[in-house]
Amino acid sequence: MKTKYMKYTVYSILAFLLLGLGISLQIKAGIGQSMLNAFALTMAELFHLEVGTMLNILNILFFATYVLIRKTSFDSRDVIQILATMANGYIINFFVYYVFQGFVIESYLLKALTFLVGLCLASVSLGAIMAIAIIKFPLESLCVVLCERLKKNLMSVRMGFDILFLFSTLIITFMSGNTLFIREGTVISFLLLSRLMGLTYDFLKNRL
Repeated sequence: MKTKYMKYTVYSILAFLLLGLGISLQIKAGIGQSMLNAFALTMAELFHLEVGTMLNILNILFFATYVLIRKTSFDSRDVIQILATMANGYIINFFVYYVFQGFVIESYLLKALTFLVGLCLASVSLGAIMAIAIIKFPLESLCVVLCERLKKNLMSVRMGFDILFLFSTLIITFMSGNTLFIREGTVISFLLLSRLMGLTYDFLKNRL
């Protein structure tokens, strides 16, 4: 049992690294972001913060909401969740502002391919992290507990959050006059992210 737990922990860490890489590739592609990332980038630009730092702030809010809804005591897994989430924000900052700092893509085709690779990495990694269930993301944990309370499937709840992030991003952007991060990549993400994540989650959940 201990060996199995260690193996799944390693898988979770690798999935987190791939998630950070996937999000960073989407950001560097510059053709629009997933709903959450677009919202995080919009807020980061508004408050002059790095995107990973803003994602950490948002994840803390998601985690607090998750804890309030589930109505159970704080345990060791919650500590792991917070630490892992914070680490992911720093991983994204590391890739975006250091590893890919001088990485410039001129061709639109390469931008689109970079975005698609990043989207696939991010959505599959998210689904894997949720299925392994050792390390959880606050938003995804919130989605799962809402699924249980509302008797809805994961895909529907996650897409509901995407719609909320979309309208929030548009409203804030038009009010502030800052960069619009809603583009064609956002549409692609809206159509694929929840589906790929849900399919990966269902596939792995039945096999772990």
